[in-house]
Formats: sequence, C-alpha cells, structure tokens
Amino acid sequence: MLIGAAAVVFLLGLWEMLLRVFDVPLWLVPKPSDFLARLYTDRAMIAGHAVSTSITILEGFALGVMIAVPLALAIISVGALERGLYPVIVFLNIMPKTVIGPILIVWFGIGPLVAALIVFLMCFFPILVDSMSGFRLVDKRLFYISRSMGADPWQTFWKVRLPAAMPHIFSGMKIGVVKAVEGVIIAEFIASNKGLGFMIMQASGFMDMTLMFSGLVAAALVALVFNGTMSMIGQWLMPWARH
Repeated sequence: MLIGAAAVVFLLGLWEMLLRVFDVPLWLVPKPSDFLARLYTDRAMIAGHAVSTSITILEGFALGVMIAVPLALAIISVGALERGLYPVIVFLNIMPKTVIGPILIVWFGIGPLVAALIVFLMCFFPILVDSMSGFRLVDKRLFYISRSMGADPWQTFWKVRLPAAMPHIFSGMKIGVVKAVEGVIIAEFIASNKGLGFMIMQASGFMDMTLMFSGLVAAALVALVFNGTMSMIGQWLMPWARH
C-alpha cells in the first residue's frame, strides 16, 4: 500500500516537473497541481456526480450478482442449459456495449436506468464465469460426507457447496466491480444526464481540461473504494480463504 502510494506521488511529481520544464499549455495537458486543486474548489459538484455514479454502479452490480450467481448454478446443474444458453451469453458479452447503449436509449430513453443496464452488462459475464468455475470445482467428496451425515440438499448447498464456491464467486465479483466502474463512465457518456461520465463529457465540450482530469481522478477513487469494499466483505465472509 505504502509503496503504491509512493509510486503515485512520484509519478505525479514527475508529471508536474516535465510540464513546467517544457511549458506545456494548460489546454493540452493540465498539471497535477491544477486538477488536484480543482478537486477541492469544485468538491461539492464533483462529489454530487460521484454519488450519482456510485448509486448507478450499485444498482447495476447488484442486478448482475443477483442474476449471474443463480444462473451459474443453474447452468452447472443442468447440462442442457450450458449447451444451449451459455453460447448466447458469450455472444451478448462480445458485443460492444457502446453499440448496445443507443439501442437501450431508444427503448428506455436517456437516464439512470440505461446507465444501470449497461453497468449490468459489463459486470455480468465475469461474475457468471467465475461463479460457474466455483460451483464446478467443489470437491465431490464434500457432498458424500455431508450426505453421510444426514444433510438434505438444501443444507448441503448452504453449508458445503456455496461456501466452497465463494472464493471463485468473489474473484468474479472483484473483476465485475472494476468492469462496473468502466461501464458506468461509458454509460454516462452516452446515456445519462448526471454522474462523473456526464461531467467529463460536459467539461470536454467546454475544453475544460482540469475538470476532465479531476473527473478521471474521482472515477479512479470511486473504483478504489468499491474494490476495497469488495475485498473487506470477502475477508469478512470468508475468513478461511485467508489461509
């Protein structure tokens, strides 16, 4: 953590020094001191957009988890689903989300719903794939042991199968939450009237480079918060996975 923070400070300092030495104009590339100061002076506006972005991430990500994890279990449990449904999901995943966005806008209009749906599409596939891997790789001997001890299928799922698959599920969720942040910025570029992506696009229209870079920093901070939160939740729910 400290090494990473020191590396960021070093790179920002190097960036600042090079721009001052070569006198690069502000409208081309802003100095870190400029856009970091903008984070403070416009903190209320940036924080408001960051909260809107965070809510959209939560909505799309929660929808992705609620659909991907049960669907992964269903696909693993029913061979016909894996043969018939999984190729369709892969096809939908490889479609560019910037192409799907305009279609969703036609259907639902510009607003947070479309942004949340794009976030869902971005994070759904990695959660699904890792959840499938987790459910598939559970040691079969654990099932035999639980049944020999009198556990019914429901108890076996909650006490054996789900805990054993949780490390893989959370691995997919950590990838998914990063994809969700990436997706929400893309979504807010094209399909929202608020959020950090919308703010960055507005700043671009006015050639306000310092606000654009401040928005990028704010988006990175949002991503770090979500990723760190996922890690802490994983450690809390899966203490055995630390060893």
